[in-house]
Amino acid sequence: GADRFEALKREVDQKISQATAETEVEKNILAAIMAELPEGVLICNAGGQILLYNARAKRLFGADSVSDDLGKDPGRFIGLGRSIFGIIDRNCIVHALDEISEKLQCNEENVVAYFVAVGKGKNLLRVETVPILNPHRQFTGFILILYDITEQVQTDDRMDRLLQSLTTGIRHSSAGIRSAVEAILEYPEMDRKLLDKFIRIIHKESINIGNIINETKELSSSRIQTQWPLVQTLVPNLLEALAKRADEKLGVAVDIDPGGENTWVKVCGYSFIFAVMVVIKRLVSATGCRHLTCRTLEKNRFTTIEFRWQGIPIKIETLRKWSRQRLALENEEMPLTLNEVMQYHDAEIWSYPHKSDPKFSCIGLFLPTVDTREPGTVRKLTILPESRPEFYDFDLFNQPGQDPELDNRLLTELTYTVFDTETTGLNPIGGDEIISIGAVRIVNGRLLRDDVFDQLINPQRDLPLESIRFHGIQPEMLEDQPTIDKVLPMFHQFSKDTILVAHNAAFDMRMLQVKEASTGVKFVNPVLDTMLLSAVVHPAQTDHNLEAIAERLGIQVVGRHTALGDALVTGEIFLKLIRLLMQKGLNTLKEVRMASQNTYYARLKF
Repeated sequence: GADRFEALKREVDQKISQATAETEVEKNILAAIMAELPEGVLICNAGGQILLYNARAKRLFGADSVSDDLGKDPGRFIGLGRSIFGIIDRNCIVHALDEISEKLQCNEENVVAYFVAVGKGKNLLRVETVPILNPHRQFTGFILILYDITEQVQTDDRMDRLLQSLTTGIRHSSAGIRSAVEAILEYPEMDRKLLDKFIRIIHKESINIGNIINETKELSSSRIQTQWPLVQTLVPNLLEALAKRADEKLGVAVDIDPGGENTWVKVCGYSFIFAVMVVIKRLVSATGCRHLTCRTLEKNRFTTIEFRWQGIPIKIETLRKWSRQRLALENEEMPLTLNEVMQYHDAEIWSYPHKSDPKFSCIGLFLPTVDTREPGTVRKLTILPESRPEFYDFDLFNQPGQDPELDNRLLTELTYTVFDTETTGLNPIGGDEIISIGAVRIVNGRLLRDDVFDQLINPQRDLPLESIRFHGIQPEMLEDQPTIDKVLPMFHQFSKDTILVAHNAAFDMRMLQVKEASTGVKFVNPVLDTMLLSAVVHPAQTDHNLEAIAERLGIQVVGRHTALGDALVTGEIFLKLIRLLMQKGLNTLKEVRMASQNTYYARLKF
């Protein structure tokens, strides 16, 4: 029996090792595929936490360094466990998810939604939102696929301007050619010199037309019509969504006249509705009217969506002014003008008096009607359980969200920011300044070496020779660096909604606290100290400095006395201490904090 038990145990261990090796291979394959994708990819759970992202997504949203974000676009950190709403406007995502939810309720086959977001450097990104569904077609998360369309939109703008120039140029050149030909035909016996002059005119204008056509062809080849997909939409559904938003956001009642039940148009739902909402808001400001009637008219393959109110029409000059302005509505903003949105939809907007009743005025939107027999171009990318890869474990799907009652949470459930500072000296209240902050995040028990904060800081004072010998940072390295009032808000955002971890944390926290008054930044995160935790785990040891703890736990120290290097070492130490603490029965944040407070080192003050 014992022999059989041992044989079975060896067989199980062998199968576990084999499965682990296969899983590692599959994870590496997934990582390679993700890294090579030309699109940015972000995978989130139902609460908006980022579970997976590739390098392209980080380049589209994240800065190459902390300094790149200072004074430009602060706080757009991308990383595992972070909220997607920190980098993409919540309103855009909520609109897309609402659209997906409605499609799911109607049992539509294609439940993908689209919107446009702003990336790093104000680049325009087309975002394709794909739901992740469980076996019951219930929403459990979503995938965001990112395409940088900035250059393509600029190309479209250049194309539009060129087409206008083309029309004018060809009209002028063709008129010159026509006049020359008519003169030659009318006077066939004209003087040779005059005939040569007309021939040169014809030759010159024909070359001009050829140049215009070549320039148009060259630009047209770089234009991609599908960079911002327009989805076939029933007009009544579009107007229903618009009326609902107008009531909720603007307090404007939009009554929809029946009609257009079978009329389809192609629109980007979010951008089109947002643009019309801005028009309605400006209309209310100009006329004071908070009640509109909307009707749909279809004629000659065009659909007119007409908004009617009692009062005088909006002047064409006023409407043109609106068309040139950026779209903004309360806390929402889109980096496009009304004119740009209309142009992309091949739409026109006009203001005019009502034909049958002069007491009323109208604003009309003219859109091409879509033949529903046209084949759709939308990708069917809904990830159902049977097609979703099973070799990647998204543990964060089951992670609890941010909870004010952190004390009762298990250590393994929390997200941490492990950080360290380098300073001009050891006297926080005596004028010493922070000259470097380094930090790394721990999510789901993993040290994320690609999700780091590493920034030098200009202390605006001399560096003592003793501190230079300690950390090796030379004064000239700090001359062009940002000051603490610029860096602390960035670090505050980086560490938001996490537990702060540091070695000898009392000193680092004191350095941050003395800057509260001058920067307005206050850190209220719970704090854990690896020096105190080491004393809890190894109470018989008297040496709890970073090197001694690392040696006891078998961790190699690299980059000592650099802020990021020390933070990385501290992070590795902390992960090993968590396991040792749990072996002692200390499983929650409260239990660990209480145990830390009972150590001798907790009584040290800075």
